[in-house]
Amino acid sequence: WADFWGVWPPSPLGSMPSEASEDSPLLKGEEVYVFYRMDKRCVQTRKYVAVLDPHQGAFRPRIGMAEGWVPARVVRDQTQKMNNEVCIEYNWPYFYTKQGRAVDCDQDWSEWYPRQLVKRASSFSAPTPRDGLVPPGSRPELAIIAFRWGGVAEISHCGQWGETGTSASDTFFASFLDSTVLRDLGTDYEVWTCFIQDRSDMLKIAGVAPHIFGVQHPARRARRTCAMYFLYPTAFEEGCVPSQETGGDGGAALVDQSSMLAMMRAVERAGIPTRFPHCSGLYELLASKRWTYMLSLTPHLRVPPTIAVPRMMLEESCAAATTHVLEAMNLVRRQQAELRGEAPPGPIDKGVAKLGFSWEALDVKYWEGPEGLRTALSELTQTIEISQELTAQPHDLEALIVQDYVQHDLELRLYVVEGEVEASIYTKFCGIKDNREFGDFKQYFSKTEAARSWMGQDFAALDDGERQCKALTNHWLAWVQAQSCEMPAAIRFDYFVGRSSTPGKAVVWTLEICELGFSMLAHKELPNKVFAAMLRGCMRGPDRSSPNGTINPATKRLKSSAAHDHRARS
Repeated sequence: WADFWGVWPPSPLGSMPSEASEDSPLLKGEEVYVFYRMDKRCVQTRKYVAVLDPHQGAFRPRIGMAEGWVPARVVRDQTQKMNNEVCIEYNWPYFYTKQGRAVDCDQDWSEWYPRQLVKRASSFSAPTPRDGLVPPGSRPELAIIAFRWGGVAEISHCGQWGETGTSASDTFFASFLDSTVLRDLGTDYEVWTCFIQDRSDMLKIAGVAPHIFGVQHPARRARRTCAMYFLYPTAFEEGCVPSQETGGDGGAALVDQSSMLAMMRAVERAGIPTRFPHCSGLYELLASKRWTYMLSLTPHLRVPPTIAVPRMMLEESCAAATTHVLEAMNLVRRQQAELRGEAPPGPIDKGVAKLGFSWEALDVKYWEGPEGLRTALSELTQTIEISQELTAQPHDLEALIVQDYVQHDLELRLYVVEGEVEASIYTKFCGIKDNREFGDFKQYFSKTEAARSWMGQDFAALDDGERQCKALTNHWLAWVQAQSCEMPAAIRFDYFVGRSSTPGKAVVWTLEICELGFSMLAHKELPNKVFAAMLRGCMRGPDRSSPNGTINPATKRLKSSAAHDHRARS
């Protein structure tokens, strides 16, 4: 087993609270519980969850406890020579990987745990049942049901994402748990992982979520239970060439969007709120990008002229559709000018065509003139060249999005955490590649460097643009809350900023609204702020152990921390 299991990293132990109620040495044969952490105990290729029964490990979707207290037995008397560690063997027979590989219970298999991660079974309020996974009488402060990638391909990411990785990666979730959950809750939490391999897994859950995750499930005994989804919804067929060859990880974590959203809605109906990324309705609006054409005629939100092109029109004829698209685009541009009291604009001659449920600036095509538009429409719906071969585009989107091209000097990314702008990053795609996609991405953390490089040293214009973008952000936050009745833990707004004809003044447009899980572009301070807000989001809602809604001590502690952070910013 040494090839399959790692060891607990020693560095965080000094800061962790002691969980053991007795300090006396543990003796061979004693029944105990140990705090198991899948991502720390297992190597990447063999990550085991403790499942409730063997069927939940054998059949997909596989569901089990990835972090929490599991039954064990001491196999060696604890002595002073052991450096305050305990040698144990697991006393639970059902450990399975995401691929269905099972632990052989007939093999001798022991592990060492720090003493503070071992509790006597007698310390719990009821005798240890022989057939129970979770400690009897225990009620953790928080139980997270995490829907994670269960396919063979491993998720990878470039350095631009930073140390926390992409939002679907094990690295991201582990960073959240290590930096925030352990710090604030100690070991008083659980993670139940549901491995998702394809749409069939999600449709199964969508059909029976209340039966799987009803009040009888151990996760529901926690004071607060929430769901988190670490997957990428896509409109492309799972496993198709465009998904497999446009990234470096074979399409890992890309799953059917309609099935994923059906699963999210079903879990929410079962009484389990979504705390990452957003509730299903808001998440669908953002990931589909439908908000762009829905709000294009709302003047104060500054969305560039945008339209939806029905798929049926494109399947009839991309050439014929081109004429209709340009007519609709120019109509929206004229209407925008009228609503703002501006002079009638000229015709649109360039823009971008894009797909919803697309990630990392993929599936965005720049076009010029009617022929360029026709080509872009065809490539996004019919065939496109990938790896020097023509490849079909098997996606089920009901419409394509076409948007006016906005002249700009840079993009301003505003990171909003619990309603406050916590970071600003200045970026730009400095070139258009031969395939008419945007490339040569650059970024600055310094406003001065951005103004010097991209705005002709017009520092006043960038200041003006940033002021306008922050005012726009307040409007957008009101819109977001209108979709979800709550302030999101975090969200990112991207804006085009360009110099106007008047020195010191800027023109701004809304470019993108990025859901929680956005790239933080290796920002050093931002991840801890976002993760802390995510945990506070998990602790929202009534305490299940307090019928009258009393706030429990853990929530008070989190709220106090938030108040302290706010005072520090002030």
